[in-house]
Amino acid sequence: MCRSIRVELFANGNHTATKEGQALATTTDKRGGKFTGREIEGATLEARQTGKDVWLTDAGSRGEGRFTCRCTPAGARIFAYRYTGAGGTRDVLRIASYDPKAQDGLTLDEARRKAGEWARLYQTGVANLRQHFEEEAEAATAAKIAQEQAKQAAHRKAKRGSLRALMDAYTDTLAGRQAQADAIGIFKLHVKDAFPDLAARPAAAVTAEQLRDALARLIGDGKGRTAAKLRAYLRAAYSLALRAGLDPTVPEALTAFDVQHNPLERLPSLSQFSRALDRALTLPELVAFWRRAQALPQSPANDALRACVLLGGQRPAQVVRLAARDVDADGRTLTLFDVKGRNRAANPRRHVLPIPDALLPMLERRKAQCESPDALIFAGTTKETLSAIGADLCRAMRDAKELQQGSFQLRDLRRSAETHLAAMGVSTDVRAQLQSHGLGGIQARHYDKHGYMAEKRAALEQWAQRLTETPPGKVVAIKRGGKAAA
Repeated sequence: MCRSIRVELFANGNHTATKEGQALATTTDKRGGKFTGREIEGATLEARQTGKDVWLTDAGSRGEGRFTCRCTPAGARIFAYRYTGAGGTRDVLRIASYDPKAQDGLTLDEARRKAGEWARLYQTGVANLRQHFEEEAEAATAAKIAQEQAKQAAHRKAKRGSLRALMDAYTDTLAGRQAQADAIGIFKLHVKDAFPDLAARPAAAVTAEQLRDALARLIGDGKGRTAAKLRAYLRAAYSLALRAGLDPTVPEALTAFDVQHNPLERLPSLSQFSRALDRALTLPELVAFWRRAQALPQSPANDALRACVLLGGQRPAQVVRLAARDVDADGRTLTLFDVKGRNRAANPRRHVLPIPDALLPMLERRKAQCESPDALIFAGTTKETLSAIGADLCRAMRDAKELQQGSFQLRDLRRSAETHLAAMGVSTDVRAQLQSHGLGGIQARHYDKHGYMAEKRAALEQWAQRLTETPPGKVVAIKRGGKAAA
């Protein structure tokens, strides 16, 4: 038996709100036992023909709600659960669209089971199913958000606590020191790039065996000195992280790693690769090198190399930072800033040197080209540039058979200068003042305030003569083009 009634329309969504004053439509309500899929198809056809919604409803007992299917003139078939809420208000909750193939909706049996679950919940005393489901959805959303936030926090913590992050935090503590660039380069080339999975591991979980593999790779490639430096830098990084929780001078960034031990302590020190270098150029080698350096064309880099040598073997890293304001041509002095050593980056030692006669014209020319007092005298030059020039000169000397004790590096010139200054009778104190080393003792810091300017000037003039001195025996003069002449 069919009868027409007026019921609430659905809104979009999984659980449709019943609103006061919502538009109503005339529908046909077919009651009986449980409707079938064939009846749904028939109701769909009827709705199209009549232009009105047709509702199919399962029979049931009072107080358990009803499972229904709404068939519309447009061909939609929507399953729902209808019940009477608190205060006698009827509510209709959307279950899903009807799809016999269960691809874009639920089958009849699936939808009926869902309605049965809601009916049992309703009978337990949950009078407002809509509110119950909304609260469940909100709780589920909140739980999902909390889970995602926890996941992101764990990811951030893992990233923040990785070996990569530890290396970065450590190199940040070296800001202003010459070791910073060296540590950054070694970490990047020989850990981050070479072992990306290891770099991504939590620093606290990295084992000595894993770090041993990184060091072994370098030693196998004949880079023992680099392996020793990598071990030293990693050991220092882990040591800082270990102290971070108790030492207020350690940056807070190093407290994020939860490091409980230093894995580098189990690895050998590789001291066999860290022996002090002892190469010093002989007098014939020194003279040959200086002749070749003087023959180089004028350029900021070549001039910087000549300045390093004429100033008694100064560190290239300090010379390339020489600014126009630090050159006093009238007073015949220049000032370098020595940042080598711990905690000296913020307050570098002023290293004042006399300008030798041979160096003055070049410095005046370079200073005249500077546009401001802050401009660098040797603009665009790095210590790596000077090292490359030194290597080129060494190869040229080797090809011309001017080397008596094998190849050398640019840093050997500093040792060579002190060696020859000592041979010329320049005292230890004056040599230390010239090369800015060994000045950290109590006597030098607190008591000896003598500037040693006259002594340093005299020593540099002697050194300039040494560079042009004809050593005993026959010296091969190399002309441009690589041809030798006696």
